[in-house]
Amino acid sequence: MSGAESDLRSRFLGCLVGCAVGDALGAPFEGYWDHQLPVRDDLLAGFAEFEGYPRGQYTDDTQLTLATVESIVGRRELDTADIARAIAGLWKHQSVVGPGGACTFAANAFLRTGDWRTCGAPVGQAGNGTAMRTAALGLYFLGDPEGLPAAAADVSWITHQDPRSVAGGIAIAAAARRLAATESGRGPALLDPSTFCRAVAAAARPYDAVFAEQIERLAARRDEDRDAAVAAIAWAGSPRPEFERPIITPYVVPTVLAALWAVLRHPSSWHDAVSEAIGLGGDVDTLGAIVGALSGAFLGISAIPELLVASVRDSARIQALACRYHELVVARGVRTAP
Repeated sequence: MSGAESDLRSRFLGCLVGCAVGDALGAPFEGYWDHQLPVRDDLLAGFAEFEGYPRGQYTDDTQLTLATVESIVGRRELDTADIARAIAGLWKHQSVVGPGGACTFAANAFLRTGDWRTCGAPVGQAGNGTAMRTAALGLYFLGDPEGLPAAAADVSWITHQDPRSVAGGIAIAAAARRLAATESGRGPALLDPSTFCRAVAAAARPYDAVFAEQIERLAARRDEDRDAAVAAIAWAGSPRPEFERPIITPYVVPTVLAALWAVLRHPSSWHDAVSEAIGLGGDVDTLGAIVGALSGAFLGISAIPELLVASVRDSARIQALACRYHELVVARGVRTAP
């Protein structure tokens, strides 16, 4: 295997394993405010066994991500109906961990009707159940960036019909594709915030132009005062602040903005990007999953602490799946960014 191919495989491993590890790190603290969380140096020291939550246990964020990739690898193509069956199967077999309301609605609707086009939660429910599972999907389009938006929209549509949720799913897929396609020798110089945010916004714009504009403006927030940036991100897309202090709710707009912002602030460190995201408080398992996947796709699996890679649940199975996924995508052809 060439050095370039080995580097790319590391990014596939980093994306899938990073998703599971970030998810499992945040899961015990879902719903906590920032001041209730462990200090940053302790947060990623190891998986917490907090109030009986099992060490290294990931949630539905990772389960739906893995179901998506397993479908693609199993069929050797992207089949939206089969992905919907794989996702709904988690509910059919009662194996989903910490499910969200919209995804539960969609899964039950699909199990009744078998129609992925109509089973998604209706417009008005703009949750982050799309964005939490589309980072790995973005890697499928390393050789076909033009095909990504429509396909990611279809996969998002399985669970959510609201255009904000669809745009959020596309944005995270597009971000992961671009990060994984960036040339070897990664670092701040290669992740230009303005170029990156414009590319991600362009993919999402046909589905929600307002959301896309918020993504594009995010580049300027990387160097902004942290408190001001967090407040602006937390209440983005809302007419007024929902609480007295910022927290990242399951609303898709702040979730996506917060995840991209954490990666932009810490492009050279998986540890710092994930701890930044989880440290925002709120829906921290989803934030951890998305940022863990994005940063892993950029930096590769070697950037994730070895102890966490080894001790996350199903680590060997996830790594094997990532390697099979990598082989499939390489066979399809790969292009570097843009």
